[in-house]
Amino acid sequence: MNTTITARQGEELVIRVETTPNETDRAFKDGLDSFVVQYNLFDAEGETAREKIISVFGEENAQDAIFSAAVNFLVPFALHEQNILPLSTYNIEAESELKEGEPFVFSMTVLPRPQYELTSYEPVEVTIPAVGSVSESDIDQQIEMLAHQFAHMSQPNASEEELIVPEITDGWVQEHFQSSEIISVAALREQMRQASEQELAARSEQMKMDAIMQAWFPRFSDEISEKMLDAMTEELFETFQSQLAQEGVVLEDFLAQQNMSEDDIRSSLAAQAKDQLIQGFILDAIYRHENLSIDLSDLKAAVHGIAPGREEETLEALEKSGRAFLLRESASRLKAAAWLLNSSHIEEV
Repeated sequence: MNTTITARQGEELVIRVETTPNETDRAFKDGLDSFVVQYNLFDAEGETAREKIISVFGEENAQDAIFSAAVNFLVPFALHEQNILPLSTYNIEAESELKEGEPFVFSMTVLPRPQYELTSYEPVEVTIPAVGSVSESDIDQQIEMLAHQFAHMSQPNASEEELIVPEITDGWVQEHFQSSEIISVAALREQMRQASEQELAARSEQMKMDAIMQAWFPRFSDEISEKMLDAMTEELFETFQSQLAQEGVVLEDFLAQQNMSEDDIRSSLAAQAKDQLIQGFILDAIYRHENLSIDLSDLKAAVHGIAPGREEETLEALEKSGRAFLLRESASRLKAAAWLLNSSHIEEV
């Protein structure tokens, strides 16, 4: 692969990339496989990655997705050639036709990721509301809701109808939970309790992290440039469109149903994009300042967050696609977030 920086435009770099025929072939093979992993298309119809993409996006839209998957596969290898860690890449323009077995030439604009320092790294004190605990009445309510899910209407005579709500007994549990190890009401209640406690614990951790980040945000004193904000907003918008496509929803139909415009969506995403950028820069600064490091267990935790239950194939796909740097970024930020939780003084009231 031959890469050349052809222009420097403020924060941006323009890079021209020329691949070999073998690299192009690999982009079609491994790039489509990586696309399936990235968008969790494992269960889509089809044996090959190309077939799965076509079954999800349709023949016409799939061609754009396949082109995008192949080219995006080449991008991180080009960045590696130039030793650039990107905040975003965009404006990818083909200078030749993308064909298997042939060289391919394209250019792209890169916004390198900046590094910032914070005004302070002292631990913070935050207060959050206590999330409480799971009570017997909470479980009673869940049992009652479950019973109503299986309720049905009965018509004892021509002029009457009544709602029949089943009684949740050991026999009812055994009949309706045959495929699980739950064989009694007591076991069902215990499973509900464990699930509720896990949900409360996760909510508590998120509340802690939100409060801590809110306390750290003022320590970021730099400006987020319009280029960075636009790039992150566009990335979020593309992710939003992909999620709609996976659900079989066309963007125009969604906008009509919600009585919204594309500008409304982008405006909403812009606020989210700015917060995500600042939070990421804060975590990056903490990781460097505290001389943190990651190991294999941190990488595994990051993979689990990306694709729970499919860790091995996801890790393999990231490595094959040259995007292992994304995993390292995720792991390092998770490490910094853990440091924040451990070093902050948190009071629950």
